Amino acid sequence: MSHEMKFNHDEELLTLFDEEENEVLYRKMLEFHHPEFNKDYIILAEEGNFNDEDGEIELIPMINVPDEDGDGGKFLPVETDEEWDMIEEIVNTQMDEPEE
Repeated sequence: MSHEMKFNHDEELLTLFDEEENEVLYRKMLEFHHPEFNKDYIILAEEGNFNDEDGEIELIPMINVPDEDGDGGKFLPVETDEEWDMIEEIVNTQMDEPEE
């Protein structure tokens, strides 16, 4: 069994609902499985927030929990500091485009 991390950079649009049941469109920025935490993580960015003047994109990390039968599933928020630190490190290494 390999312990290497596989990264999926395929961008995809996902529609999620916020607390007020409004549809919010997110762009999937990165998806990966982390063997140490044994969880699948997905990094989202709200679609339409790409045009901030300073170029900052707010990234929203979620834990992707598939249903037992393998369809769909649900996204859970990241709650531990260890996971936040790990995600931040991965996002920084995976998403840093070389400056032109």
